[in-house]
Amino acid sequence: MILLMDDRSESLTAWEDLASTLGGSFAARARGVVTPELILLTPAGEPFGRLTAGEAGRTHLQAGDLAAWIEPRADATYGMTTGDENILTAEPTDSPAFLMLRSGERRYEARISLLRNRATATASVGNETVRLSGGLTNRRYRATFDPRDPASLPIAVFLLHHTVTLRSKAYRTGS
Repeated sequence: MILLMDDRSESLTAWEDLASTLGGSFAARARGVVTPELILLTPAGEPFGRLTAGEAGRTHLQAGDLAAWIEPRADATYGMTTGDENILTAEPTDSPAFLMLRSGERRYEARISLLRNRATATASVGNETVRLSGGLTNRRYRATFDPRDPASLPIAVFLLHHTVTLRSKAYRTGS
């Protein structure tokens, strides 16, 4: 008997399974004030995960059996890892509101509007993959993503994290 191995990683498959379950959208709401935790909700409003700030700028995602870390790296990029595998790399451009994202061989451009509390990611082929919009107070968000694109859910989670972080810094700087 010959067993054929799928060349996709188990980590990416876990993300794809979650994306399929969510059907292309999720919501998030903040809990707490000083170090807010984001509760991730299905389209039906049921909690399925949480995004929690950790030490040294690291953020932990827990969604069922799926665990991931978002963290700044020494070369001014950000990385998202699941287990030992790098799922996503984000590289700031001239402005923190513009990012170049990479997942495997795929590339994306992300744009964040802090004033409008919105973010989008577009694949290198030109189609919008992720759209994130939030409320005025930085406490509620809605994300839509392309469930056929294996990188779209990690990108949506990363953009949620990055947007909340940038807006929180802007509020602290402004006060």
